Amino acid sequence: MSLVRVIRAALDLLDKTSRMRLGRAWDDPALEQVLPQVKAGRLEPGLELISQARGDNERRALRVELLALAGASHTETLGRLAGDDADGQLWLGAARIEQAWAIRGASYARYVGEERLARFQEVLSSAAESLRQAAEALPDDPVPWDRLQRHGMGMGSGRRELDRIWTELTARDPHLYSGHYGRAQVLCAKWYGSDKELLTFVRGVATSARSGDPVTAMVPLAHFEIVWSEINDTEQPAQDLLEAYFGDSAVADSLIEAADKWRDGNRPHPRALDATHLFGAAFYFGGHLTRAQRLLAGAGRRMPEILPWSAASPTPGRRYARVRRELGLS
Repeated sequence: MSLVRVIRAALDLLDKTSRMRLGRAWDDPALEQVLPQVKAGRLEPGLELISQARGDNERRALRVELLALAGASHTETLGRLAGDDADGQLWLGAARIEQAWAIRGASYARYVGEERLARFQEVLSSAAESLRQAAEALPDDPVPWDRLQRHGMGMGSGRRELDRIWTELTARDPHLYSGHYGRAQVLCAKWYGSDKELLTFVRGVATSARSGDPVTAMVPLAHFEIVWSEINDTEQPAQDLLEAYFGDSAVADSLIEAADKWRDGNRPHPRALDATHLFGAAFYFGGHLTRAQRLLAGAGRRMPEILPWSAASPTPGRRYARVRRELGLS
């Protein structure tokens, strides 16, 4: 095991002492119940959940994403279960993407050996056909295109192909949360865009969003992506950079406008808790503590695994637990 993986394992073990529920910033009780079964190899309930969510794009996208993670170690069995079923092929393709990333690991490319990188590419390549089958069988479904976007990023498909996928995705659902999250990644300076293009994109998303739709959280997501890159490129303390960045009045104004548009409505959404953390953390680091407290009060111990809290600490669970104490929410 490499030194990087040893350090990551130690940090993950330390983070568990926070008692926060990492990777649980979503709302779907049925999925919560089925995920442990899928991880243990009982796949039929997972396929049923995906099928049941046809027509509910947000819930379907969430279920495919998380069931793909849960089923990544069972792709051979999943392949037999899927057969020619469109929902099964969608799940199989998505699971192979997550299987590939599990092989590669989260390290920078320079830390990934040639053999592991070749295996990553091999498994990732195998996901495409299943996703295309699902897209062809279900022409109105945006979720295969959402997963093809993630596949294209991993394969290094290039901006032109990713733009084509984005056009197909938004033709089927112009507001899909996970699709916009993925598009924001594509437009990051570290991938195929720039800070300017990313911010222009999320401003447009917030403007066109329906009142009450948490897709406006792409605004704080973009800002976290930008400042996180700065954190990785300097030795300055992350806290100092986050406070300086989110303390900027122009950044704060854009966040307040986007947050108010989301909160000025009653649109139930399975990703609302993810948006809560993105906005709440941005307001916390920017010194808008009343807004942060109001938002994070309802978040409890459920939190995203990565952004926003991972920008502040390699142990995001412990960092979020500390924020809750500081805000009087513990």
